[in-house]
Amino acid sequence: MLCLAGVITRLQAQTTYSTTTVADAFLATGSASNPDGYVSGENFGAAGTMAVAPANAIKGEFQSVARFDFSGAVPVFNTAYGTNGWTVTGVSLTLTSNYGVSNVQPNNAIFNIISGGNFVIAWLSDNDWAEGTGTPNLPTTDGVTFDSLPELLSGPTNILCTNTYTPPGNNIPITYQLPLDTNIVAEIESGGQATFLFYAADTNISYLFNSKEYGRGNDPLINVTASPFLEIVSGNFTNGVFHLTAQGGAGFQYQVQASTNLATANWETIGTVTADSNGVMEFDDLTATNHERFYRLAP
Repeated sequence: MLCLAGVITRLQAQTTYSTTTVADAFLATGSASNPDGYVSGENFGAAGTMAVAPANAIKGEFQSVARFDFSGAVPVFNTAYGTNGWTVTGVSLTLTSNYGVSNVQPNNAIFNIISGGNFVIAWLSDNDWAEGTGTPNLPTTDGVTFDSLPELLSGPTNILCTNTYTPPGNNIPITYQLPLDTNIVAEIESGGQATFLFYAADTNISYLFNSKEYGRGNDPLINVTASPFLEIVSGNFTNGVFHLTAQGGAGFQYQVQASTNLATANWETIGTVTADSNGVMEFDDLTATNHERFYRLAP
């Protein structure tokens, strides 16, 4: 009996698209010990930094929001692999801080002293929020605030991951891998936007990282990696020939491999096949016999 293996290798060439935020802001409660006092109704969208700190922090709680636009990713991946010829294989965030040393007080005293700890990255469905123009020295009310968090969280949300922050030093980027959440993948594939919320997961963390307003090479980045779409679609055995149909990246060549025992992972290359302009591949195995055999595609 001929079988199609459910093993699909994705080690082929990858393309990574990186872009910075289109909107970002920190949201703060402030406190009696904060030089600005209580600021939960004020906007800091043009602050040049984002921040995370817990509710028990001396200067108050800080959360941050960031929105990314994926409209530029789709044409890059379509050019590399053809329209609908690619799949998202990785998403990560790269954050950098010019205040990345533990126990250092940032230049503006409204922020808590830098400290390591844990923080959460969550996906929010609400992309319709205003960044605002407020700064620590001149807060405004024309954008997102801590008080507007309930509205931001009123739609579907999803916790993506909890990360440990260990201050690495100034101007040293840290990359956090995100899961391939179906919501994010859908927004990437449609060329849409995605909003992320950052907040404390313990009582220790005090994390500052630069926003797009700061620039100078420390912009927050989202990195999306795509690979040619690769899938065995069907197979049939007729008159001693096994006919394999598959989908891959347009114009890409793949090895067709076969094995009689998945447990040994002993794959033999029995030929090569090149996807046409639509990514479709057809392959005839003339050596097939009426016994169990597994197939896979590899770069």
